[in-house]
Amino acid sequence: MTKNNNGGTDREDDPSLNGDTHWQQVTQRLYDPDRDGGLTTAIVFAIADAKDVSPSEVKSLPLYETVDVTGIENAFFASNNGDVSRQGTGTVNFRYTENLIKVRSDGWIQVYESTGPEIS
Repeated sequence: MTKNNNGGTDREDDPSLNGDTHWQQVTQRLYDPDRDGGLTTAIVFAIADAKDVSPSEVKSLPLYETVDVTGIENAFFASNNGDVSRQGTGTVNFRYTENLIKVRSDGWIQVYESTGPEIS
């Protein structure tokens, strides 16, 4: 796991959902399907790192109630005859509790926290 910038984003890439809310990246993790297993596990580990807790403590809301991780995994990291290859390109952003999670097709999972007013 790495903090901040290591192949991830720069200031221009930080997401803003509207003009009143800004997000600051607090951690990121490079997902490798051959090493990490499921994308859900990698996302939970990234969230745990951002919250500075054990991954087993990330359970305030089941991840599957927030986002279709299997859909993201199939779109970006589908297996073809056992070989994992990048299928699509792009990013998926979603909210999980007070964080914004960004999953990129290059494997980076980035976790952001709000630096402005909360979105209702």
